[in-house]
Amino acid sequence: MELTKEQIKKIDLFLEGIGIEYIDIRFEMVDHIATEIENNIQDTNAFFKGRGFQVPFIKYMLSRKKAFKNRYKKQTKRLHWYYTKTILKDILKKAMLPKNMLAIILLSFFCFFFGSKYVKGTSILIFSSLILNLLYTSFITYKFTKKHKTLKFVKTYSFISSLLIIVPLNLPNFFNIFYNGSYHEEAIYIYLVAFIFNYLLSQSFLEKKDFIEKKYKYLIQ
Repeated sequence: MELTKEQIKKIDLFLEGIGIEYIDIRFEMVDHIATEIENNIQDTNAFFKGRGFQVPFIKYMLSRKKAFKNRYKKQTKRLHWYYTKTILKDILKKAMLPKNMLAIILLSFFCFFFGSKYVKGTSILIFSSLILNLLYTSFITYKFTKKHKTLKFVKTYSFISSLLIIVPLNLPNFFNIFYNGSYHEEAIYIYLVAFIFNYLLSQSFLEKKDFIEKKYKYLIQ
């Protein structure tokens, strides 16, 4: 017998109550548990009826609590690396697009030809572009990432994005460019790579926003 929305909600609330935080993982677990109950329990209405710990459903879930938490830990680790690989592969695909490839080549040639001759100007230009790009992507994704922070995919994206911020915003780099006047040609290419990577990362993430919002709109209010 197919479970009702209310019964499925009870499964979701139980998992949330025992610490299954990430909604995308919980979503899969709810679906798996619901299928198990539908296949193995003849009278699902009676299975969910009752009060307190005498409810068959509660007894069933408590008996498997440890297994659920262990599965969640494994899924969290697995999905972290899976999503990381997926995001990096998508970034590589984006880099191969003609318009992006052309932009990367032009920027690289610009830094190569002018970087050694105009180290100060090129450093300021590339570093400022990186900072502005980070601020822009942070601004347009802030509300979304805050609302969907309980999705493992969004958490992985935020993790990768935060690594990029370390490059330009650590104090030595920032003060060297805008305060001490210390410029190095090698740093230009570090900032350039960070700029390109962040631009492609934001492209990849923004494309997935609509899909994420549609898939989880009933679970995230």
